[in-house]
Amino acid sequence: MHSRLILAMVLLVAVFISGCGRQVASPQAEAAPIAPVIAASELVVGLNRLPFGLLQGGVPLNDPNLSLDVTLYYVGPGGDRTQPVTTAKAVYRGQGLPVGLYVAYANLDRAGGWEAEIVIPQAGGTQKSRIRLDVSERAFAPMVGDKAIPSRNLTAADVPALDQLTSDPRPDPDFYRLTIADAIASGKPFVVTFSTPSFCQTAVCAPNMSVLKQLKSEFGDRVNFIHVEVYPYPFGESFQQAKLVPAMQEWNLRTEPWTFLVDGNGVIQARYEGGITFDELRPAIAQLAAGQSVNPMP
Repeated sequence: MHSRLILAMVLLVAVFISGCGRQVASPQAEAAPIAPVIAASELVVGLNRLPFGLLQGGVPLNDPNLSLDVTLYYVGPGGDRTQPVTTAKAVYRGQGLPVGLYVAYANLDRAGGWEAEIVIPQAGGTQKSRIRLDVSERAFAPMVGDKAIPSRNLTAADVPALDQLTSDPRPDPDFYRLTIADAIASGKPFVVTFSTPSFCQTAVCAPNMSVLKQLKSEFGDRVNFIHVEVYPYPFGESFQQAKLVPAMQEWNLRTEPWTFLVDGNGVIQARYEGGITFDELRPAIAQLAAGQSVNPMP
């Protein structure tokens, strides 16, 4: 799943960049079937965030007016690929991202093989496509309901300058004041994002940071915000060597970026892999700031 996620997202971003940001397919591409891809490295029993990208004729679609009907089938032992288990709607979550992203939330009630049948509206009707999903009992990354791991990531107090702490070319110092352990001990809700703005393989880390900076300006008095750089300084060398900071290993993160919402008791309330947007994240952080259980579903 890790390699498939990276391949899918890098393909989407690479095609987008090579097309100079074109968001409209050519007439030939418009007649081509649309290929959905799942942009998540791990799915688990329970509520899942299902982010999809769409490719048509080799060009990523980025249509804010598009939504997708998703029907999920269990196809593992004892399953029946003709009997739907649950349905969901994937809505556009690509604002500010380099590619279109369509996000659904669905409860997957058992481990094993699943298929997602995606209905894609088109001018001449609809297209149905099925893709394979693999669901595990337990995720590699910390799950909703888990206690946050009290990592002692480096802070601004540990380095002479922020450019040795983050690859963000315009860092906000507030993101580098606390360790995760400090944030847990404070009893205040917090958001922690693991990302690498200058070396992101999926090109969504920098847009994610922009979203989080905007949200910090609104909720920073009630919620702490922490950025953990994926690679230790010097970042370029570490990137080439695939050397990760200890917190990435402690949280068992195999892809980037990841963003976690943690309540005042140190319990993970929501988790987001890959690209995030203001519209998706703001309602969840408002709930977190109010001391409520986070319901990430729109």
